[in-house]
Amino acid sequence: MNTVKSNMRHILFALMAILLISNGFAQPPRGNRQPERRIDQRKEAIEARRVSYITTKLSLSPEEAREFWPIYNEYTRKVDEISEGFRKQQETLPDPEFMNEQQAAQFVEAELKRFEQSSTLRREYTEKLLDILSIQQVALLFDAERNFNRMFFREAQRRHRQDTWDRDNN
Repeated sequence: MNTVKSNMRHILFALMAILLISNGFAQPPRGNRQPERRIDQRKEAIEARRVSYITTKLSLSPEEAREFWPIYNEYTRKVDEISEGFRKQQETLPDPEFMNEQQAAQFVEAELKRFEQSSTLRREYTEKLLDILSIQQVALLFDAERNFNRMFFREAQRRHRQDTWDRDNN
């Protein structure tokens, strides 16, 4: 009788383990967008901080802000499109250390083109912003962008170090 109970326990345990393991490998339902939502929320929080930081650094009046942000947002969207196009093109190439001559030439040309497009875009939108802002505010904008990115990068590094430390010490 004890062996039957023992066998039943082993069978039940094995079935539960199989169910738990198979459930762990199952794909989430198609409608599950939790990770995407978290990423979107994080992007929105970063964007809100960036808007606040730049608005403060430039001392934008409400009128200036109303004219500035649509132009600046259009500029950043176009910069993102240039970068995304570059990233997609680079996905088709191997890592630079494993490239042949032709692939390396493609890579270098694409990188130069990206810088040229970004530079042209920067000049075009700087001229548009000078219709709204003073030259001092545009200089402050360039500085604020650089400082915000630096600050954000440092925070990410700190978070990564903390996460690594937490993981290694738990």
